[in-house]
Amino acid sequence: MSFAKLEITKNGFTFDGKPFYIASGDMHYFRFFKNGWRRRLQLMKDFGLTCVQTYVPWNLHEPEEGDFHFEDNLDIAAFLELCDEIGLKVLLRPSPYICSEWDLGGLPYWLLKKEGIGIRTTDPIYMECVTNYYKQLIPKIVPYLSTNGGPVIAVAVENEYGSFCDDNDYIKALGDMLVELGVDVPLFTANGYEPFKMQAGSRPEYLTGLDIRQLTDEAKTNITAYQPEKPIYIAELWCGRSHQWGGYFVRQTPEAVAEKYKTILEKGAYINIYMFCGGSNFGFMNGALVGKYKGGKVEEFPWEQSTKYAYIPFATSYDVDAPISEQGDVTPKYYTCKKVLKEYMESHGFEFGGTDDFVYESKVQTQQIKGVKLDKSADLLDNAENIAKTVRRSGMPLTFETMDQPYGFMLYSSNIRYTDDTIRQLVINGLHDYALVFGNGEYLGTYMRDRECEPIRFYIPKEGMKLDILVENMGRVNSGHDMIFEKKGILGYVKIDLLKEDGTRYGANFSLVGNWKNYSLPMSGEDIEKLDYSLASKQNRPAVFTGSFDAKTGVDTFVNTNGWTKGVVYVNGFNLGRYWAVGPVESLYVPGEIVKEHNTVSVLELYSPSEGVTVDFDVHPSLDGADGGEFARSIKHLERDGQVG
Repeated sequence: MSFAKLEITKNGFTFDGKPFYIASGDMHYFRFFKNGWRRRLQLMKDFGLTCVQTYVPWNLHEPEEGDFHFEDNLDIAAFLELCDEIGLKVLLRPSPYICSEWDLGGLPYWLLKKEGIGIRTTDPIYMECVTNYYKQLIPKIVPYLSTNGGPVIAVAVENEYGSFCDDNDYIKALGDMLVELGVDVPLFTANGYEPFKMQAGSRPEYLTGLDIRQLTDEAKTNITAYQPEKPIYIAELWCGRSHQWGGYFVRQTPEAVAEKYKTILEKGAYINIYMFCGGSNFGFMNGALVGKYKGGKVEEFPWEQSTKYAYIPFATSYDVDAPISEQGDVTPKYYTCKKVLKEYMESHGFEFGGTDDFVYESKVQTQQIKGVKLDKSADLLDNAENIAKTVRRSGMPLTFETMDQPYGFMLYSSNIRYTDDTIRQLVINGLHDYALVFGNGEYLGTYMRDRECEPIRFYIPKEGMKLDILVENMGRVNSGHDMIFEKKGILGYVKIDLLKEDGTRYGANFSLVGNWKNYSLPMSGEDIEKLDYSLASKQNRPAVFTGSFDAKTGVDTFVNTNGWTKGVVYVNGFNLGRYWAVGPVESLYVPGEIVKEHNTVSVLELYSPSEGVTVDFDVHPSLDGADGGEFARSIKHLERDGQVG
């Protein structure tokens, strides 16, 4: 039996011999719980969309080399079946690189352990890894191609490659691999509008999509010149913005987005809205940029001036001001854009498949729980031996990758002998990304990658000093050439400068710290369960605070992180993600799928807990809180108490 295939002509798309209108939006199955897929997909169908677009994250499906996962929330076959049931075609973007403000752009961390590897190129080491992955992934997709009666009508080759490299043979090799593994639907790419990005990141035989914020006349001219015999497809129309720690969250009004949507439709383009459904970077899966703040810079701090490029991690929330929010609820933007799509499709002879409701009304129930007391605590440093996945001794600090650790924290410990009363200053070379420093268990200060931090200075007592450095991996860079070198931990060395009374260094001072004990602390939900709470929290030291609460089973809520400084929250052992007082996000989404009648909540706080050591659960998220601000805000409460340095 033969089935329908998407056909691409200069005048548009046809499917099964009939004109087919691609009205699409991104929803990423891996950013939700499996039981939350249906309500979001149904809202997309009700909006009038004909297609859903999704990425496929390699680093979740193959977290360690040769260890493949396609179960539970990663059951891509079940997701495709549900799309088909609801009546949505699928535009599938199956890696290997996805960007998406996701850790290392979706590439698995273990690639960085391979000596000399050239990621995202035709490098044989890299391509062998891609081949092994695709041999597992693609056979799960092929049965759901439209040519086999399924919903998948087109498959993407890489992503925004024209912004990364000019190895066009790599794009062809990936496309050929997909075809060899049974993909016989049209292939497409997504790139910027500049000619060099199209030339480097696509090929004439593929449909070239654009990733843009607005279809300018220049962009339209460029794409028409590059592929004159194909329609204009906007693979990503950005109608929101990601959250970056320490920046502002700049929203686009529903009216402005609707007007932009209408304008581009009237130019004859087919549009995929990115993101249509907001989601979450649960756990430690957020990515990062090396660049400037995209959500608006903060003028008062030198390192945030517009000329300063720095490492900027993304927040846990991936709500991105989408038409459907992080919790899967409709927004006013949903309705303004829905009206535009209905009017356009009906005026151009296409059947509108959405519903007729155009007045904003919340569709999701949430719940509030106030004053949950966290009455147990466990000091993290004292528990390191109990919960470490691996402990290794070394001359120099070891990276996360050397320790076979993808995410979380690393504790580096060494002992420094007393020699004299000269003041010392700590130097960490190659810090990736955020370090809290302790001497004999007392907090000395914090360093962060690319930040002008207050120098950590101290004296060594007569009995010597145990030096502990707790390093957090805050997310791997997910785009640009910096991702090539994105290992985590201490990539270089630790040394101690000896200072004269005037603050200058003594000459020929190259005093490296050696003889390290490296503790691998992934801080998963299972690790939290191993904590010894008899080793209780100590002042101004990282600790886990745990309590219990009752709730309505299966109902969403939001952890309010106001009053806490920096850390991670777990509910019923599930890692919800990071929080940080620099904002702008001041809440963490708790999906109803993990909420039971009786629950536990644990907060890993790197500094000091909230007053009263309590947390609240709210009915609404707080995504626009904190006035932006800089890294030092996170430790100001310690500075005021005279406890830094």
